[in-house]
Amino acid sequence: MQKTVFLGLATVALTVAAACGGASPTATSSGRYSATTLHFRSDGTPDLRGLTLHMGNAAGDATIGDTVVYMVVQQLKKWGAAADLTNGNANTTQLAVVSGSLQATAGPLPADLDAGLDIFGDNQTHVDYLMVSSTLSNLDQIKGKTIAIATQSSPDNFLLPGALQKAHLKQSDITIQYTGSNGNSVNQLAQGKVDVAFVHADGLLTLQQHGAVRVLANSAVLEPWDADSYLTASPAWLKANPATAEAIDLAWLHSAHVFDARKQQWIQAALAYTKNAVSASDASAAYDALAKAKPWPDDGSGMEKASLQKNFDAANQSGQIMGQGNRPLSQWAVTGPWQAAVAYFKAHSSAIEA
Repeated sequence: MQKTVFLGLATVALTVAAACGGASPTATSSGRYSATTLHFRSDGTPDLRGLTLHMGNAAGDATIGDTVVYMVVQQLKKWGAAADLTNGNANTTQLAVVSGSLQATAGPLPADLDAGLDIFGDNQTHVDYLMVSSTLSNLDQIKGKTIAIATQSSPDNFLLPGALQKAHLKQSDITIQYTGSNGNSVNQLAQGKVDVAFVHADGLLTLQQHGAVRVLANSAVLEPWDADSYLTASPAWLKANPATAEAIDLAWLHSAHVFDARKQQWIQAALAYTKNAVSASDASAAYDALAKAKPWPDDGSGMEKASLQKNFDAANQSGQIMGQGNRPLSQWAVTGPWQAAVAYFKAHSSAIEA
């Protein structure tokens, strides 16, 4: 297993050096492209000519909430790579990475680690959960109220302690109603059976159709460590292709910035990704709901050792870590490419953001 040393970057690197092997045969290195040293054009953007990259997204269909993954691939293509994206259900994209038909995928930490893969970057830094109510206006009012939680292993169950802490309450000060699914939580709040619920961004849109609903807090505030998903690849591929991993991370930072700062550009990407399955007005509403959750910060946060460990511990405690997934963090967190990408992005943001 590859081990990660958590070191800060002393300088802003224009390249990532590696002491190991050459390019993977599945990540073609022709022309100028090198799998171990990332070259940049005179305008500051990565030169990916000669790179062929097959990426996955463990999300099933092309849904609007995964537009950022689509944008990552499009940005890699803009920088010269021949890149494509395959969506897959359950852990099919992780297994495709193991088999070598894909080089990297976006997916949830348990599925990534259980497949024996390593994590090298953010995909969705914060779960897109919002704590909402149709009767309350702020978090301080939840004492004595009934709060809907999907299941004991769902993300909202991990967000509840943060909500209670911020409200200076104990769990005995509220009533938990386990609903079985996030959709049921939305329905029970709409029907007035609970006072508060944790809902996805699309759930907020549904509730708004039933009347006024207020956002009391989001996951980024309650439990900023609680991630939805990561970018992941095999240990051998990451060892041989550190520059490619850095390029993917740079493309992700660009895409996160677009979401944070360029609503119309994100909407156009969402329409392209979903092949206009939604209207521009629906995409705009979805953006507004997602933005309340702040799921894609472009500040480089989310890959800290403490955050990664908390996500592992939460998944492990809920029984989601199995087999190959049960490894110490030093064996699955490959942070070098991410650190290099963040450093370059911050030093050359005008080039990467363009």
